[in-house]
Amino acid sequence: MNNTRDTMRDGTSDSSEVLPGLFALRRRIDKMCRAAATLAAIGVVFACAAISWAVFARGALGWNTVWEMEASVYTLIYAALLSAAYTDRAGGQIGVRVLADKLTGRAAEMHRLVMDILTLGLFLIFTWSAWDLFSHSWSTGWTTGTIWDPPLWLPHAAFPVGGALLVVAVTVDIAIRIRGGHIDPPKDAGGH
Repeated sequence: MNNTRDTMRDGTSDSSEVLPGLFALRRRIDKMCRAAATLAAIGVVFACAAISWAVFARGALGWNTVWEMEASVYTLIYAALLSAAYTDRAGGQIGVRVLADKLTGRAAEMHRLVMDILTLGLFLIFTWSAWDLFSHSWSTGWTTGTIWDPPLWLPHAAFPVGGALLVVAVTVDIAIRIRGGHIDPPKDAGGH
């Protein structure tokens, strides 16, 4: 996932430490994105195991299951949101490439910058709203109301955490592009 070159568009290196520092920060963020995606993958495996157990326990053993389906849903919510920044970094999101594939050079760089800015705006709104939802469920002690009845702040925390990771990742990419740095697109990238 380290698809970056620490050079400016004209091939010269940045005389200040800003651009190399931004690339170093981007590498750290990439590690965080990979760690979050790894947790997400573990969560998917857990959800599969919990659902399989529930099917077996109900079907073969005749036992009632209480937490399995609900925990699986919440785990899959975490998986989707924690892996969002990694998916964006890896080019795994769905994208319309009609315009992007026709652009080259400076126009392609500007297109990517504009798309990153739009993505940043969307996820700033998402993360702000998600934080509001999380803080409301935390402060009110809101629960699911099911037999298991876990507090809703647990699944709601996935929204601001996943959104914040994506916001930070895209913000650093924007800063790199504005400073003249070049970020190679991932292979088989989908684009925003």
